[in-house]
Amino acid sequence: MDIMVIPFHDWRKSEKEGFRTRDVHFIRALANDKFSNRILVINRPITKLELVYKGFKKRLKGNLVLKDGRCTLTQIDNNIFVVDYHSKDILGQALHRFKWFIDTYDKESYKKFIMEACEYLKFENPALVSQNIFAHKLAVSLSASSKVFDAWDNFLKFPGYAHLKKELIRGYALTSEEIANWITNSNENIAFYKQNFNVKHIELLKNGVKGNFAEGKVNLPEDLKLIKRPWVGFGGKISYLINTELINFITLDNPNSSFVFVGQILDKHVYKKIIKRKNVYFLGDKKYDVYPNYVRSFDICIIPYNIKKKQHGGDSMKAYEYLLAGKKVVGTNGNGLEDLTEHVYVVDTKEDFSKELSKMKNEKLPLDINNHSWASKARKLLLFLQKN
Repeated sequence: MDIMVIPFHDWRKSEKEGFRTRDVHFIRALANDKFSNRILVINRPITKLELVYKGFKKRLKGNLVLKDGRCTLTQIDNNIFVVDYHSKDILGQALHRFKWFIDTYDKESYKKFIMEACEYLKFENPALVSQNIFAHKLAVSLSASSKVFDAWDNFLKFPGYAHLKKELIRGYALTSEEIANWITNSNENIAFYKQNFNVKHIELLKNGVKGNFAEGKVNLPEDLKLIKRPWVGFGGKISYLINTELINFITLDNPNSSFVFVGQILDKHVYKKIIKRKNVYFLGDKKYDVYPNYVRSFDICIIPYNIKKKQHGGDSMKAYEYLLAGKKVVGTNGNGLEDLTEHVYVVDTKEDFSKELSKMKNEKLPLDINNHSWASKARKLLLFLQKN
């Protein structure tokens, strides 16, 4: 089966930071599955402005095999190809930001080149997986033998996209009308999409973990060596999801533990709310091929997220990575952790959270990689595409 995929993230982001997001994990797992053939990745449109701002290179890593105007097709791997569109509309992107993507994905020149790429690759009745609500116009217009929309995190709950609420609602509504089959990563999302957008066929396909995440020798990071143990670690973005009140409580209540944060600081307001005690360390973002060394070195791993209305109805990918590394994991009740209570210490109060951090022993069940690998998730997605 040949498959077109519209990911949320730009392929350059993965080249720069490591292939660590749900969309690219699916792409690479699909490419390695014996029942799939070739993958055509429909990349996010980009301008020179974004290239400079994010420090991206113009050309993707791989072999350029087709070019037409401002569009290119690059062979990334044996069976992964990426179509790219370089727009000249710098002003439009600067003024409209994410709203700009909704219309730019729908440009006739880009759609025409996507079809050219399919013809060049001799795709026959390819299937389509869209993981990008901002590309809803493109997704519904492309011809495909079967279509699946991956409605992973609920973008209507992201504060950063509140100004695009009307556009997002229209996008979800149109997608529901034109693409019958959906997947998502939480039961909360299933209920939301059914109730608000009348989605009739939606299946749960939770996040996974890279099979070799915890393989090989652990190379203890140099910046960890300078920090006193035990290490209580968090690997993820500092965003609106972080419960700063909880963090400030547990760092005060556990003065003999070092709290180590590895990841990007996306929300400076949230970061400022975290009290920088002597036992709190921010080590910055790490490439995905280096990041496992931190997780495997931590003594306890935490997921200190907000719950209820302040969560995004998602499924914490880091939980699976922590578990595959054999770590004791403590997290708040929400963001998909309620389905992992056999493996994770899921708590309701900051006092209970802190209490678990005072005990190193892990009495929870280990994670079975066969049920949670990205390879197993990709196989389920393929079966879903084949039956539709």
